[in-house]
Amino acid sequence: MDLSDWLGILIFLVIGLVIGGAFIALSMIGGRRSNPVKDLPYESGILTPRPAKQRFSVDYYLTAMLFIVFDIELAFIYPLAVNLRDDGALGLIVLIVFVFTVVEALIYIWKKGALEWR
Repeated sequence: MDLSDWLGILIFLVIGLVIGGAFIALSMIGGRRSNPVKDLPYESGILTPRPAKQRFSVDYYLTAMLFIVFDIELAFIYPLAVNLRDDGALGLIVLIVFVFTVVEALIYIWKKGALEWR
């Protein structure tokens, strides 16, 4: 293996770094002209009556985290199901244990009231 194998990647990397550095340098040199109209928050042309920073309930974040956790767990079921024929009985046992664990976790959080929107 010699350098000619990596020449294309090296050229691509150098060009990317040069272009990225040029954009950063130009953004620092260019400055910013502000005026009152540009500094207004834009949302359909309507000014908001209250500040944009508002507090959300913990239930919102809990529901979002539970969705992400179960979504990732379901993403792990797909490769198991695809390779089920090749893995045989052991793959089926692993799939059943995994699904049982996911269902058990769902029942647990349901009984704890984490899915109740207050």
